[in-house]
Amino acid sequence: MSEDIRVLLVKLADRLHNMRTLGFVKSEVSRRRSAAETMDIYAPLAERIGMQPWRDELVDLAFAELNPDARNSIITRLELLRSNGRDLSEKVIFALHKTLSESGLNAEVSGREKAAYSIWTKMQRKAAPFEALTDIMAFRVIVGSVEECYRALGAIHGAYQVLPGRFKDYISTPKPNGYQSLHTGVIGPERMRIEVQIRTCEMHEIAEYGLAS
Repeated sequence: MSEDIRVLLVKLADRLHNMRTLGFVKSEVSRRRSAAETMDIYAPLAERIGMQPWRDELVDLAFAELNPDARNSIITRLELLRSNGRDLSEKVIFALHKTLSESGLNAEVSGREKAAYSIWTKMQRKAAPFEALTDIMAFRVIVGSVEECYRALGAIHGAYQVLPGRFKDYISTPKPNGYQSLHTGVIGPERMRIEVQIRTCEMHEIAEYGLAS
């Protein structure tokens, strides 16, 4: 695996398939062992090479086996939040897009929920209930160039209150796996505390598909 990336991709694909069919394994001990291996070894490997969608699915499947009650509780609350806040999310996207357009930027803006396991680890780390977390939603801004990334960052920081300690510049200092993006936290439209990621199309491709791209 260390000498040929293709071998690692096959191993990860095999593990993902095994986790998707874990419910057919009768032994609870075997299921939990596979889930623990996935959480400790395979998911971090997928993250290291930039295969974020695979990493997210591996973690979620392992989380469902290792702590189903916690996962189900978070999923239920996310569904309630989604039903109550769908219009609010669309308002945030519209406002961010308007802010960027007024700065002369042609940007694609989208929003996504944070994964259940990510929310759970944050609840554990902060010793806080689900209701106390105010940045469940993350918004992504995709622009045409590196220069536009920083312009978009300036426009957002100029329009909304910046949250201290939440800015990270992975463009000037990429992660070891090649991931590049600007991350910032602001009190955005509708007074929502949100995370915003800003990147180019090329950066987004690497973020989604990593070395495999």
